[in-house]
Amino acid sequence: MSRRGVTLVELLVTLLVFGILGTALARLMISNSRYVSRQETLLEARQTTRAAMNVMLPELRMVSDGGLVAAAPDSVTARVPYAFGVFCRNEYAVLAPPDSTVYATAVPAGVAYQLSSGLYAFDATVSVAGTTTNTADCDADSIRAIPGGRRITLSVANVAPAGRLFYLYQTVTYKFAASTAFPGRRALWRRAAGAAAEELLSPFDTAARFRFLVGSRLTPQTAVPSPLSNIRGLELRLVGASVRPAQGAAEPTRFTLQPRVRFGNMLVP
Repeated sequence: MSRRGVTLVELLVTLLVFGILGTALARLMISNSRYVSRQETLLEARQTTRAAMNVMLPELRMVSDGGLVAAAPDSVTARVPYAFGVFCRNEYAVLAPPDSTVYATAVPAGVAYQLSSGLYAFDATVSVAGTTTNTADCDADSIRAIPGGRRITLSVANVAPAGRLFYLYQTVTYKFAASTAFPGRRALWRRAAGAAAEELLSPFDTAARFRFLVGSRLTPQTAVPSPLSNIRGLELRLVGASVRPAQGAAEPTRFTLQPRVRFGNMLVP
């Protein structure tokens, strides 16, 4: 009994079918690989952006009238409160319970106290001289330290009348500038006056910047308003970028957040 062999045509058709299937499978694997790579780089950029937002918002929302010192599209400098309190007579004062970490790491720059108009006056000559157990000068004005609060002595006596609200502040600058961790890329830097600048997060795209909220409707604008007291808050255009491009891409993946922060200790315009 004779067996019929495979013809050349059948062999070619079989090879063609397997070739098509192999090509389709390879394309599917490449597509899946690029999708995974894209998601990984997107997550990387997103984490950078959200971390920057979480760092800046708690400090910037505490800025008061007159607290913004300098502003530019790539940087802002503000007097940031880190502890609030009430003056007693002489050199004594009482602080509300502060965040222990923030209080310990702050770089003191001065005291801001509220005027009868509701605005704040800033005095860089006043500092905390230490804590005290003396309660007489505060008790005389019926000012008590609540649990977790602190009784302190100031370097200057009678800065303002007893019972007047004040806060201790540090001068903080946030700036988008060249990264040292990733040469040729941009980073978010933070510097408290009197301390070294710290590269907080990187990399960021060159589109990352600050916009300025003005008026009762907090309208954003790119140009820096004059005077700075017209600025009621900031729009943070945070454009994070991945360290490397996703597979098959020519540029890093970007992720954008644009949170707005209204300065919280300001009079209503």
